Amino acid sequence: MKPFFKVKISSGDEFDITDKIPGLSYLGLDDGSSSPQFTNAYQDASGRDGSIFIGRTFAKRTFNERFLLSFRNWTDYQLAKHHIYKIFGTRQLTRVRTDTNSAKVYFGYATPFDIAPTEAGSSFANFTIPFEVPSGYRYSLYRSDSPYTFKQNGWQMGMNLPLHPGNTGYHFMTDQFKVYNASDIDVDPYYQNHDLQMIIRFTGSSLKVHNKTTDTTWTYNESSDNSHKIVWDGRLLTTYLDDQQANGKTDFGYIKLATGWNDIECTGADNLDVTFSFPFIYLS
Repeated sequence: MKPFFKVKISSGDEFDITDKIPGLSYLGLDDGSSSPQFTNAYQDASGRDGSIFIGRTFAKRTFNERFLLSFRNWTDYQLAKHHIYKIFGTRQLTRVRTDTNSAKVYFGYATPFDIAPTEAGSSFANFTIPFEVPSGYRYSLYRSDSPYTFKQNGWQMGMNLPLHPGNTGYHFMTDQFKVYNASDIDVDPYYQNHDLQMIIRFTGSSLKVHNKTTDTTWTYNESSDNSHKIVWDGRLLTTYLDDQQANGKTDFGYIKLATGWNDIECTGADNLDVTFSFPFIYLS
């Protein structure tokens, strides 16, 4: 596969930066600076040796992306440099995807970088663009319920592929089913602000969704006749009824997904139609 460095700025289309800048080549990620940033929390107790481990978070991290710019003359160099700074000087979050992680993306902001010839009179410039990644994660290119998730372009080695991906789905019409979380970590909207949605239609007096694997629940306390779309947005911890906020109709619960398979049970409703939609989360 030809090396590529593709970016998507805000809601714009994805594009390869080397197609925009004549003479620009992508050299790859500087692996020496891209490790996950583990942050451990401890509690000390007076009169007790050692410390008590409280928990771990993943801090923001930096991906250093390396490039080579070749140019014919000083004017070409100045024009290319201007164009590069214009692209990455945006205040918008930038999605980055490369050939070595073609089915994964990260979202970051470029930090200051210099573009200078390797030496006086040279027609080449080696430079590195550091991207600060606030979440500290990579994500799957497609969401779980996308038709492309388990297709050739939506998957790669190191993404925790299930043994039989053809049996993995995220749209269910029964009251008991299994949801596969291919992430490296739990998907936890409540404590970690992770992106997880349930899109639901049902008939009945109420609906309770119970993830027996993580023992988390969410309940919709009012009746529905299957004509209304109910969306629980875990990142916002908000429930919507036909696009209108409807938290008062719920128990303010939440659903957390463990890594691997999750056993889900739904009670109180008939004619259930539910979709679990989320990106998979990766540490590298």
